[in-house]
Amino acid sequence: MVTHEVMHIVQNYGRSKGPGWLTEGIADYVRYKFGVDNPGAGWALPELKSTHTYKNSYRITARFLAWLENHDHKGIVKKLDSSLREHTYRNEIWQKETGKSLDDLWKAYSENPAL
Repeated sequence: MVTHEVMHIVQNYGRSKGPGWLTEGIADYVRYKFGVDNPGAGWALPELKSTHTYKNSYRITARFLAWLENHDHKGIVKKLDSSLREHTYRNEIWQKETGKSLDDLWKAYSENPAL
């Protein structure tokens, strides 16, 4: 939990126009990558369910971000974080950085969610 909350301090997005689901997803992604003893705390990324969407935030979004990082989009989290920090985030960033829309990325993830 501390890793997630400290990430919010690091994020320092201020009055960013970015989506809250992404802010929380990035913080949980950082917990997933750098958290201390997540298993001991009973914390893990959830398996994908048909009711999930990227807008669910927190661990669900974090798992999607981890999938992106592991499937040909290494560095996407840093780019998203930078755009939020610089107040330049727009939905078009997904297409620009990956060649696919956010919805198309989610569809691809949903069809093959293995990390």
